[in-house]
Amino acid sequence: MGLGEAGRPKRWRKRVLVGIALALFAGLMLWRFLPARAPLFSLSDVQGVYAGMVRNDGTNSASVIDRRWSSEQDGYIVPAACGPLFEATVLNRAPAEALDGVGTFWEIDRSAVSLFTYRFADVSTADREFNRLTTVLDNCDHARVEVHARPASRGLLTRTALASESDPPAQIGYVLTNNAGAKLAIHVLAFSNTVSWQFRYEPVPGSYSPLTAHRLMHSLADQMRAVQDLNR
Repeated sequence: MGLGEAGRPKRWRKRVLVGIALALFAGLMLWRFLPARAPLFSLSDVQGVYAGMVRNDGTNSASVIDRRWSSEQDGYIVPAACGPLFEATVLNRAPAEALDGVGTFWEIDRSAVSLFTYRFADVSTADREFNRLTTVLDNCDHARVEVHARPASRGLLTRTALASESDPPAQIGYVLTNNAGAKLAIHVLAFSNTVSWQFRYEPVPGSYSPLTAHRLMHSLADQMRAVQDLNR
């Protein structure tokens, strides 16, 4: 065997070691510089989000939603196919796969506003709930709907346009307006392993502007991002 043949295994082993070292270095760089996956929200995290959701007078009345002690409201929706759009709000029925949640309530002039967030086991479960509502809204847009519960209403259900953002969370909005002009307005937002609802009852006649509701959801999303950043 010549000297050249004897040196080949050594050169081959050296190349293998160099390749392994480069692969390890590349993996370390990816781990170091790629953004980490955002942590899921715990119940205390959601409480932290709502600690920053104060009223105009500076007070906060957020409380934990425990499905074991929540009472559903008697009532039903016609057509039944549009019922899921009013389950969590008018009928006070928690999503089947929700773990728990946090909510708050405001009274503004003659309007009533509630904001609440349900927490799910993971992002895919929360997305499944949000996508379910999105599909129902697609099928019920411009449908005549009757709400046989408090506040009772019947009228035309329409999707509301949402202002665009540079980095928007998934969100839908819709409003049920009766013949007298009273409105049930609902906005739904999906963020990580949570889904949030904003429910407005406006008995005052006139066209509905979603701008105020959108700003509130934007503020909620900002609070959620801030809590996530603290947990990274």
